[in-house]
Amino acid sequence: MERPVVLLAVPMTEDRRRIAREALGDRAEVLVRSDLDDAEIARRGPEVDVLVTGGFPRDIPADLWPRMGRLRLLQTVAAGVDHLPYDRIPARVTICSNAGAHRVSIAEHAMALLLAAAKNVVRHTDAIRAGTFPQDLMGRSVRGKTLGVIGLGGIGGEAARLATGLGMRAVGINRHGKSDAPVEWCGTMADLDRLLRESDFVLLSIPLTRDTLGLIGARELRLMKPDAILINIARGKLVRERDLYEHLRANPTFVAALDVWWQYPRGHGFPFTEPFHELPNVVMTPHVAWAIPEQSGWSLEAALENVARFLRGEPPRNVVDREEYAFEGGDAPASL
Repeated sequence: MERPVVLLAVPMTEDRRRIAREALGDRAEVLVRSDLDDAEIARRGPEVDVLVTGGFPRDIPADLWPRMGRLRLLQTVAAGVDHLPYDRIPARVTICSNAGAHRVSIAEHAMALLLAAAKNVVRHTDAIRAGTFPQDLMGRSVRGKTLGVIGLGGIGGEAARLATGLGMRAVGINRHGKSDAPVEWCGTMADLDRLLRESDFVLLSIPLTRDTLGLIGARELRLMKPDAILINIARGKLVRERDLYEHLRANPTFVAALDVWWQYPRGHGFPFTEPFHELPNVVMTPHVAWAIPEQSGWSLEAALENVARFLRGEPPRNVVDREEYAFEGGDAPASL
């Protein structure tokens, strides 16, 4: 019987190759994109049944999509899928995200941002580098405070567990209104206003879809406590950029701790259009919440576990509803 063909269009270290062998064994023929030149990938394209990819258009040449007539499953190694080239992916193909595979690294980073903002770590570091020693700048305790998680899934649930370990009270919302995370209450998106009013810290860990695009704007920011801390490790465009900038400028006790952005420079330049770098009440990292050595292996293991389920004839997990990512004009707006 002919084995299915799995194309791995992701960076493949020796460790990742070992993971692929262990996960798929003799169940499939495995092709590694970086091992194939353009002519070979064009020749083998019609044989591909499963594509594993980071999801970016650069991973697969545009002219290869129509050649992959046998493609049945696209499995990403990323959790977010708002960047996929949906216009190129045939309607017959099942698309699966890698939700949950990044929960440890990203939840840890969320808590690092939370604590850095609460304890003024960046401002104190800058002061000492500038030759000053300002011991009058007070930090905030997190014990007994409320963390509100918008998007209580794998990452949000892990963050809630870490927060309760620090003595925090956690609450959250998601689309189902159910979670096994250690939260005092879990509501639906209809409970957003309640969460914003109640929380001392608000964590965004929800996917960017056509329904969540611009979820946090001027109205929502005004509902939050004057000295709240907003942490975003999900997608920049969940928040309206200008609204956040104006709120931070007008409310110096309010803090934003951001790892995700509205635009992405290549090496140099700012990831925003408003001058956030001029504000003292912003903590910033360059979309590196996932960036720990172990994550590369964890991501591929989770992705290939789902591929193996599919090849065994079992329903795959984390199936994407394309309609949720049908942004007007085809893509999420460049800025909000």
